[in-house]
Amino acid sequence: MSKQTRSLLIKLTGSALILFVLFRLIDIDPKEFTAILQELNISYYLISLFGVIIVLAIKSLRWQQIIKNEGFYYSPQKAFGAYMASFTIGVITPGRIGEIARLYYLRQDCEIDFLPSFRTIVTDRIFDLGVLVMLAIAGLFYYTGLLENNIYLAVIVGVTIFFIGLFLSTLLIQYLKKSTKLSNNQFLIFIDLSLKQAIDLKSVKLWGITLLAYLAFYGALALIFLAVGIQLKIVDIALIFSVVSLATLLPISWAGFGTREVSLVYLLSFYQVPAEIAITFSLLQFGAFFLFGGIIGLVFWLLMPISLEKIKSDSRLLKQMISRKKKSDTPLENER
Repeated sequence: MSKQTRSLLIKLTGSALILFVLFRLIDIDPKEFTAILQELNISYYLISLFGVIIVLAIKSLRWQQIIKNEGFYYSPQKAFGAYMASFTIGVITPGRIGEIARLYYLRQDCEIDFLPSFRTIVTDRIFDLGVLVMLAIAGLFYYTGLLENNIYLAVIVGVTIFFIGLFLSTLLIQYLKKSTKLSNNQFLIFIDLSLKQAIDLKSVKLWGITLLAYLAFYGALALIFLAVGIQLKIVDIALIFSVVSLATLLPISWAGFGTREVSLVYLLSFYQVPAEIAITFSLLQFGAFFLFGGIIGLVFWLLMPISLEKIKSDSRLLKQMISRKKKSDTPLENER
């Protein structure tokens, strides 16, 4: 049995166990699911399906701008196509292999070396991770009761803590680079350059695009909530899904099944939302973003074909290369 197959079986088992425990601990009425689906507002749900396309389109513009800041041009149309295709590749493969696919698309249409092209991917993810972290911190303050009476203050605290942490991280990197042993460490230099676009003046535009993308994302989620008869403010949805996203990052389930449902049942209980609606919403959200988005991305993948086996192979090589470079001062540019 291969390592990937074994990992998949473990995660499937994890998802099954989590869902089993959830249904055992919570008094869930199976008939309620049928009633919820019968009353589902199809119009709201159908409109929400386009949310994933809009979100990825906006994020592709951010990536295209990051590439431009690196000194290269990549058309918005090609950036969008690469983003959609890589999304599908990421859905059907473990890990972040979809991100590696974007390297292929970028390098085959743009005369850019491996290192700066890979840096655009890392920088792009920093913005998404930043939103997740700052809102997750806000969520922890809000849902643990530390700031339960003021959700907006919790958000301000979360954003402030994140940017202070980001600034201190850059200072730490600068300090480490002054060390004789680490002054030429290519991995440290790579991280420093990747973080730079998130804190310099050009980052204002990139953070603005990121904010727009997440407003579109939370807006699509709001439509799914309305489809099941629940009305929540955008700020509440933002905090809920920041915590949910952190939970689904845990490598104990397949595609977040189980961890996502448990998180939603717990967090939505703060809004008096029944467990049956929370679980139904979770399945509808998975269908709207992952299944529908995956199908649309598949179309782009077919129009812009790329070898999945080649991506998997290079993903393993990339991990090995990064592992070596953490311990070496040999320039990364020598790797292809």
